[in-house]
Order: sequence, then C-alpha cells, then structure tokens
Amino acid sequence: MELVKKYLLRLPDENVTMTKEELSSRVKEILKDHPSEFMNAYRVWYEGFEGCGMPGTDVYDVIVETMRSMTEDWQDIGAMRWEKYGVVNPSFKNLHYADMEKERCGVPMLLHRFHLGAHYQGPDGRIFWIPVIEDYDMRCFERKDGKYVGTMVEIDPNSEYARQMVEVKV
Repeated sequence: MELVKKYLLRLPDENVTMTKEELSSRVKEILKDHPSEFMNAYRVWYEGFEGCGMPGTDVYDVIVETMRSMTEDWQDIGAMRWEKYGVVNPSFKNLHYADMEKERCGVPMLLHRFHLGAHYQGPDGRIFWIPVIEDYDMRCFERKDGKYVGTMVEIDPNSEYARQMVEVKV
C-alpha cells in the first residue's frame, strides 16, 4: 500500500490536509481569473486560502511549482519587491492581464488604474513611486532629482488629484 503525502494547511476555521493534487488544483482555481498584474505564492496563500501565518515550506513549494507550471497564464519574473512581503523570488506576471476585467460594479479596480511599483506624475508636477495600492489609499514616495525624498505620502486613489496622475518613466 502506497502512502500519499498530505500537506497541512492552517486555515482560519480549522487545520486542513490536502494531497499535492488537491492543493495544486486549488491554486489553479484561485489563479484562473485573477485580475492582478503580478502575483506571488504568499498572496495566493493569504488571499486565496485565507491562510494563517506563513505557509509551511512544503505548501509554499507546491504553490510555486504550480504557478511555474502555468506557463500559458503566468510568467516567472524572478525577484520582485512587495511592500507586504519584502523581496519575493519568484514572483509572477499575469500574461492575460490586458484581457482581465477592469471594473467591478461600474467602478475601475485600483490595481488597474495604477500599476504597483510604477511612477506617476501629479497635476502639480511632483512624481511619486507607488509601492502599495489599497481601496482607501495609495502609499507613495516622492521622487525628486533622481532620489526619493521625505516620508511616505498617502494619496486617496479616488481623489481629484489621483484622477489627474499620469504614469511616467523615470
């Protein structure tokens, strides 16, 4: 009799065990129509599984392996800096991002109006780098003379100022 390895997932309601196939299938379902431009295994864990704490190394490895196998949908882009997770290697780019739904209930989703990690110029000429985008604010750092200056600035993504921001290359 062959033993099938079970992976332990610590979820909010209870601890759950899954086989590699079940875990991989769940990851594929989570990522199937995910509208984000970039993703990593920690985001899959926290947002898709609503996991508690860090995923076990074995669970993390299965999530990464599954994402790497989804070459038609996700591209391994190597290391990327995430505000919530630090530098994560590997991170993945959604190859279908351009075709994903960009609105919910008639309102453009923030991650489609602004690109995480991009630079934007405001109507007053200031340039900001945006490392975090959330429903209620974008956390930004001003860039001046090739350097980031001052402390973090929070901009309401639905404000008139934000509506006039344009993406720029620096």
